[in-house]
Amino acid sequence: MKILYYFREEESYMYQWQRMHIFNELEKYGHSISTFNPILYQSVEEANSSFLKELSKNHDYDLFMTCVGDVWIYEDTIFSIKKYGIPTLLICFDNLHVPFVHKRNARYFDLLWLTSSETKYLFEKWGCKNIIIQSYAANPFIFRPKIIETMDNGVAFIGTAYGSRINKLNELLSNKVICNLYSSLTVGENENRRLDIIERWLSIPNKLNNIVPMLGFPIGRKVIYSAFLNKIIKDKGSLIQNDYLNIYPSVSFEEMISIYSSTSLSLNVTELRNTYVLSEPIHKIHLRTFEIPMCGGLQFASYTEELSSYFEEDKEIILYRDKEEFISKAFFYTDKKRNSLVDKMKYAARYRAESQHTWYCRFLNVFKYLHLGN
Repeated sequence: MKILYYFREEESYMYQWQRMHIFNELEKYGHSISTFNPILYQSVEEANSSFLKELSKNHDYDLFMTCVGDVWIYEDTIFSIKKYGIPTLLICFDNLHVPFVHKRNARYFDLLWLTSSETKYLFEKWGCKNIIIQSYAANPFIFRPKIIETMDNGVAFIGTAYGSRINKLNELLSNKVICNLYSSLTVGENENRRLDIIERWLSIPNKLNNIVPMLGFPIGRKVIYSAFLNKIIKDKGSLIQNDYLNIYPSVSFEEMISIYSSTSLSLNVTELRNTYVLSEPIHKIHLRTFEIPMCGGLQFASYTEELSSYFEEDKEIILYRDKEEFISKAFFYTDKKRNSLVDKMKYAARYRAESQHTWYCRFLNVFKYLHLGN
């Protein structure tokens, strides 16, 4: 199948993950993805015009898809694509907290793919009729378990430590649970970086552009409220420095796979942005949710109904509902006496991920909905 992807692509992993996950996996099954990058042009108008010129020369595609917001693709461009008889797909990777970026154009696509169900009602309100809800996934060809000789009996976290991540790590550390943090930034650098992001996000002239749309729906208001609450509380925190904390530099993808494969538990923090300060945080499922088990890791995360629907609790994933359970399960599964049990659960998690949570599985549902071949 030939897919044309209108892809606002930059060099950072915020964009490049799609090549590693989606492009690579679909190509393994014989599908080809051609891209058009609008940021390579002087203006959005020029990008849309150039895209249509290229499409007029070659419109032999089975599917058009994009994940860009309204500002990057014009309504007329979408209609022009459909005139060639090419089915159109809009993927909304962040519809949980920024659904409004697709408010104007979403209804014009043949199929809308949401990764979170919570804001589906908004898209229906905006006139969208053909909606499929599917979360992220992971590429089983790249994220393959490594054969290990010995288990690293601890809790691993890969990424920068801030906010709820620090809180959770500190809870483990204060209870003498071994934690391995893989991040090249120091605690102070993490916090300064995080504060810089918040300040930019709240700065003029971007302040009203960012805040006003988010005030229009409950999750957006919670995100705004939690951001200001966090600034008022000023409880930035820092990692507890004790003998149970091991800090290592950031790792490559190959190293990440080995770490997930070899460590007893891999921590997944799902609280969205600053909402961890709320009594009922907002949780967002993301790539790590599926990368960990696909790498042969055993995921350790807060209980949510959605997460428990993807993996069977205490057989394929470890979930906790409160601090007491968080600590007790951490101790239980990092005990070397449980290594054989942990290995069994890792195998089950990988099997579940490989059979149900690949990008090919997700796109098969898209192809079926649009009456396309496999």
